[in-house]
Amino acid sequence: MSWVPDLVSCASRRFPDKVAVDVDGDTLTFAELSDRASLLAGWLRASGVGPGRRVALLAKNDREYLEIRVGSQRAGTILVPLNYRLSPAELQMTIEDAEVDVLLVGREMEGPAGSLEAPRRLHLGDGSYAQALAGAEPVPVPAGYAPEVINQLCYTSGTTGRPKGVMLSNGAVHSSTVAMGHEIGANPDAVFLACTPMFHVGSQVGSSCTFLGATQVQMDRFDVSGFLAALERTKPTHTQIVPTMLQLLMDAWGDRPPPSLQCILYGAAPMPPALLARLTEAWNCDFVNGYGSTEAMGISFLTPHEHRQVERLSVGRSSTVVSSRVTDDTGREIPANEVGEVRARGATLMSGYWRRPQETDEAIADGWLRTGDLGYRDGDGFLHLVDRRNDKIISGGENVFPSEVEDAIAVHPDVAEAAVIGVPDLKWGEAVVASVVLRGEAIVDEQGLKAHCREMLAPYKVPKVIRISGDPLPRTTTGKLLRREVRAAWSS
Repeated sequence: MSWVPDLVSCASRRFPDKVAVDVDGDTLTFAELSDRASLLAGWLRASGVGPGRRVALLAKNDREYLEIRVGSQRAGTILVPLNYRLSPAELQMTIEDAEVDVLLVGREMEGPAGSLEAPRRLHLGDGSYAQALAGAEPVPVPAGYAPEVINQLCYTSGTTGRPKGVMLSNGAVHSSTVAMGHEIGANPDAVFLACTPMFHVGSQVGSSCTFLGATQVQMDRFDVSGFLAALERTKPTHTQIVPTMLQLLMDAWGDRPPPSLQCILYGAAPMPPALLARLTEAWNCDFVNGYGSTEAMGISFLTPHEHRQVERLSVGRSSTVVSSRVTDDTGREIPANEVGEVRARGATLMSGYWRRPQETDEAIADGWLRTGDLGYRDGDGFLHLVDRRNDKIISGGENVFPSEVEDAIAVHPDVAEAAVIGVPDLKWGEAVVASVVLRGEAIVDEQGLKAHCREMLAPYKVPKVIRISGDPLPRTTTGKLLRREVRAAWSS
């Protein structure tokens, strides 16, 4: 692969007057999106923000999201999509780690961005972004991009709670776009409803439709009434959604088939078997289960015809551009039906962790990414996930690492120790809960600890329930927390 195109260069030539982005009826055609992306690239270059520099975007699913993504690529800069659900302290930590040169702030992010420090910023809502584009000279659309050059720096929390930047190259992003398009049946006549945050790597799913010339309808946040209104107004054919959202939609919509939807991609959290059985029976559309990570994007998919065998409840087989295997601790592939670690390699693999060579070497061995997920292949080659080696919690489609929540709780002066786990939850898939041991005569209660956590953590990381224990937490003789015993106590 000597070069790759950007997201809209082909579609803007084929379908210049077709709507590319629709946000509550506020639209951009492919030609307009491409032109605005070139203007942004021109402004960045003129401002001294050139190849290899970092441009951060803190926004919900604003109309400008895709043009910023394309404009950054045309300028040769590295886009840093920020998770707007993080606290200001967490966002600032990410901005500093990436050494961001420009911060672009979305319309609803003025408040959260108020305390953030960056060398330069533009706001989508106050006219500064529009003024920058109006005064810029457009950069000509490149014929293509070197596949090995870094395109995006996507942050995922590490087990220490420190942000960890995942470097995704032009080639990896393009390969993921094409592969996901194949899995969901993307085509120019599709209408993709983007109702999940576009800062996630999973947003490449909608991009697979955009790349081919399809319209993307963007919701700034998911809610049932808004989703149903978008169904009525825009007649989407494809969408990506997490199981929690599907449960809410099923509760509101019932067993009636959504009139226009042809394909729903879901993932990011376990799918309740009863919900999947009801959906596949009642809704007259295809379902695709996608399994992946920030480091590898799409690893495997369970296709529509495989969903008709509901008993499988697996994450499918490897993507068209990724190989996966299940191994023992030495990296040796193990036989079917034996549980081991899932490893992956292929065109969508990350280039490494940003300025963390040791952690990169630990994560990638002989070209294979260690996902940290435990699973097995059945006799037909379908991959099943059974646990997460790193104890990661997935709550409402968001990753939560116990250690960062434990660290936040432990900062409270009344806390002696804390253990955080995920427990099954009908609404969130998994709920974050904590067991806490207090110091001496401390009198802080559950609500006080939650208030403390809200000052330090994103809302979805704050424990739903905190139990204050009079007994020490279970530990090994070397002092390591026995998290499995904490889980057992919660189960009982």
